[in-house]
Amino acid sequence: MINKIFALVFEFFEKASISQKEKKYRNTFHICESARLGYLPHIVFKGNIEIGAYSYFNSGQIITGRNSYVKIGEWCAIGYNVNIHAITHDPSKATGPENERPAIESSVVIGDHCWIGSNVFILPGVIVGDNSIIGANAVVTKSVPANSIVGGVPAKLIKYKQVIDGQ
Repeated sequence: MINKIFALVFEFFEKASISQKEKKYRNTFHICESARLGYLPHIVFKGNIEIGAYSYFNSGQIITGRNSYVKIGEWCAIGYNVNIHAITHDPSKATGPENERPAIESSVVIGDHCWIGSNVFILPGVIVGDNSIIGANAVVTKSVPANSIVGGVPAKLIKYKQVIDGQ
């Protein structure tokens, strides 16, 4: 009986915490009202972020610096444990205090109608063209043309999609 009570109390506080985090994220970042955020306890956003209408982000990280941004278009489906970084370490001085080491920043843009599989990592400066698919577990180091399917480490073009009715 006591376990059920603790479970109910935990569930109450977890729901309240998730609700507060969603409100904070929607007030802090440019997230369209119709966009959906998946499992919020496993989502970390930091920086300049925009998510378009009807897109969803299941879980993972989106990180930018002060001079970069991440923009996700409309109707994008983003899987679990996806990392999108518009900032990274500069290899010339990769470690040390954060405020004393240089960083490399370059914005990331994901077009409309893109599907990004689970466990994908997108590096700074990447542009994903409209209507593209990035296969699960890919590491995207270079921009992806529109209407393409890429996958692998590093991600490479697998094939172009057949375009039907503009998509």
